Amino acid sequence: MKKRLIIIGIQEDNLLFLKNQLEYIFGTSIQIEGLTLKELNSDTLLSSDLVLLSAMEIQELVKPFLPEAAISIVAQRTENIGNLKELIFSKQRKNILVVNDNYNNTIQTLESLKLFLPNHTFYPYISEKPMPDKIDFVITPGETNLIPKGFPRMIDIGPRIISLETLIQIKQYCQLDMKVSLLTQLYIKAMIYATDKKTEILPISIHDQNQHRTLDSLKTSSPSLQSTIRIASKLAKTPDAIHIEGETGTGKQMLAEMIHNDSTGAALPFYVYNCLDKDPQLIKKELFGSKDEKIEGIINAISGGTLYIKHIDQLPYALQSKLFNLIESNDLNPMKNRIRIITSSLESLATLFQKGIIRTYLYSYMSSYVLQMPSLKERKNDLSQLIEAFKGHFNRIDLVFSTDAMEAFYHYDWPGNVRELYNVISYCVCLNTTSIERESLPLFFKGNQKFDATENTEQDLGINEIIRTIEKHGFLSESISLLQIYQKGKKQNESYGRRRIKQLLSDEQYSLTDQQLRLRIEVLNKTGLLNVRKGRAGTTISAKGEQFLDVYQNELRVQ
Repeated sequence: MKKRLIIIGIQEDNLLFLKNQLEYIFGTSIQIEGLTLKELNSDTLLSSDLVLLSAMEIQELVKPFLPEAAISIVAQRTENIGNLKELIFSKQRKNILVVNDNYNNTIQTLESLKLFLPNHTFYPYISEKPMPDKIDFVITPGETNLIPKGFPRMIDIGPRIISLETLIQIKQYCQLDMKVSLLTQLYIKAMIYATDKKTEILPISIHDQNQHRTLDSLKTSSPSLQSTIRIASKLAKTPDAIHIEGETGTGKQMLAEMIHNDSTGAALPFYVYNCLDKDPQLIKKELFGSKDEKIEGIINAISGGTLYIKHIDQLPYALQSKLFNLIESNDLNPMKNRIRIITSSLESLATLFQKGIIRTYLYSYMSSYVLQMPSLKERKNDLSQLIEAFKGHFNRIDLVFSTDAMEAFYHYDWPGNVRELYNVISYCVCLNTTSIERESLPLFFKGNQKFDATENTEQDLGINEIIRTIEKHGFLSESISLLQIYQKGKKQNESYGRRRIKQLLSDEQYSLTDQQLRLRIEVLNKTGLLNVRKGRAGTTISAKGEQFLDVYQNELRVQ
């Protein structure tokens, strides 16, 4: 029987990154699963498990959930030097500002970078302290939203990768017959894989992800969520496919699981598949298999239960036919081992249909079975209740938030929704104190507070810096026209291909080559004015892009 390795962390995207790295190295030799702290309960972990903690800070939080005989180790992490080529080969000493999500992580990142780049000078970014006058580069492991304005030369080195020392520990604990020389080679290849972000067919772990949560355990005073729960309770008793829509972090997977556990198939497994940021061919092979490559595919491998498919908008057009056929076959053959399908998306199903992302017959079937998960901004009355629940989860009822800290919670817009709230409480639990003041709140949370409604929008946007960045790569008027085209498309629920964009720009007397157009779009994406997505979802103007246009056009009117 294969050893089960459970990775435990706070953030889901970071867990997925670590899981992919380990699966790339160990293949199918170990059963690898990732769990957030929120997903832990008293019977999640087995005494035979090897538990890998993503950080030292969560060690005390995980202890109450660890069986006595289970072995746990803390993942030693290191920076991915493949993303530092520009500085590795630089002959001149550079002043580098290091930005991370809290002080301890910033210092750890800084010390690691010093080992790789001893010829450069490093400074930690501490929001309360003045910065050096001259900074040549800013380096961050994925925390680009925390970088202060005015630094055009930024290197995002991505999440920290697991060190070779930790991989050797895993090999020893799991008693794998693998030479260290081979492990080293796979480690280097995994580092290159993480740098280039190549799409490869990795072994997919097919396992039951049911935490046995039910709809009656979802307490709320929000009328919109109460309505969702009532409808979900009725749909749970039917065999119908269901679609859930809502912003990131609102709890769509939790709702899908609760529906499964309130259905007649509650005793069967609950499976999860995520389509996000995957090549269409990879999705096809992972979901439906490939006879030529002898890949079974998840749908062929499971014989019953619920399959929850996240980010249905990323499911290729051709595969939507296969999914519809599966749903329809369930209806036509009720006696066979059926797989119930639940899907989800960030945008509404109606919007995806209008954009041509969802096929007509799939939309026609699922549009009658849509559930909406409200954002935390819409249900702030639940804040105190959620905070108490998270404190109880960590067995830290003694944790007290000051009036000033609670005011910060209620004034914040919570763009990351319930997941972000959970991460903030997790951070506070790790502070080893019973009293939380506003000053104790994490950097990423404090940095986004908006108490003053009269804030200077132009300063907030960093409009002058954006204009300077655009003008480094072309004329500002070209990019303004490009943004206006995308804004018009958004209002009309239309998406444009590159050829159509070139034609529309030509109508405005701008003639750009394909390479010039790609560069303009890339710059607007980096400045946050455009959202560049893969596949049929296409490129759209962001909220920041629309705000930038408003400010720019208002300035022209004043002039």
